[in-house]
Amino acid sequence: MKELNIDQTLNLVSCEARELEQSSRYGGLFGIAFVTEGEGVLSCDDDSWHYEEQAIFLLSPGHPIHFKSFYRTNLLTIFFDPFRIAGAADPLNSFTGMFRTVRDLFSVPSFLRPKALRNETDRLAVTHLVRLIETELGHLQDSSRELVANSAALLVNLVKRNLPDTQRPETGSQYSEETDRVLNDVRKMLEQSEHLTIQEIAAAMNMSQYNLNKLVIKGTGETLKAIISRFRSELSGNKLVSTADH
Repeated sequence: MKELNIDQTLNLVSCEARELEQSSRYGGLFGIAFVTEGEGVLSCDDDSWHYEEQAIFLLSPGHPIHFKSFYRTNLLTIFFDPFRIAGAADPLNSFTGMFRTVRDLFSVPSFLRPKALRNETDRLAVTHLVRLIETELGHLQDSSRELVANSAALLVNLVKRNLPDTQRPETGSQYSEETDRVLNDVRKMLEQSEHLTIQEIAAAMNMSQYNLNKLVIKGTGETLKAIISRFRSELSGNKLVSTADH
C-alpha cells in the first residue's frame, strides 16, 4: 500500500482492493476510487455492480464496500476530510475549488453507483493522470506533493463534469438487446412459476449460474438475485391489483 497525505485533508492511496477493504484507516472519509487493474463485483449496502479497469466509484462513510475480484484488482483512491468538505466555502482554503466539487459529487442521490466518463478525451486524461499519481506515489520527490494535489483536483473536476444529468426521464430501453432478451426470459419464467430458483432459471436458459449472473451484472449493474427479487415484487403487486379489480 502506497500512501501520501497532503495538509491533513487529502489522502492518496494506491493498493490492492482487498487491502483497502480490510483497512479501517479510511473508513470515516469520503473517497473517489479509480480501478487501475482487474475485474469483479463491488457490493455496497444491498446493491452490487460489475466493475473493470477504468471504473470509478464514490466511497462514503457508513457504506462499507466489498470486492469480489475475478482478477487481481488494484485501485488508486483519493480520500477527503469530511470536515473540509463541509467547509468548502471557506475562501482561505487552498483546496476550496476541489472540495466544493467533491461536496457536489456526493450531493447526487445516486452517488454510490459507479460512474462512467462520457467524454473520450476526459477518459484518456483521467487514465494518464491516475498513472502519473501512481508513479509519483512510488517515487516521491520534492515536487510530488504539489503535482499530486493539482492532478487530484483535475481528476475530481473531470469526474464531476461527466456525471449524467440526474432524474432525467428514461426513453426506450436502457439496456442492450441481449440484456433485454435475458431479462424478458427471466420475467416470463417467473410469471409461470414465481418460486423458481436461480439454478433452475440458469438451467432453463442452458447457462451456468455464474455466467448468467455475470451477464446480468454487466448488462444492468445489478445482480441476478436483485433483478429476480424486483420482478417478484412487481408480479406480486400486479396480482394484488388484479384481485382488487375483481
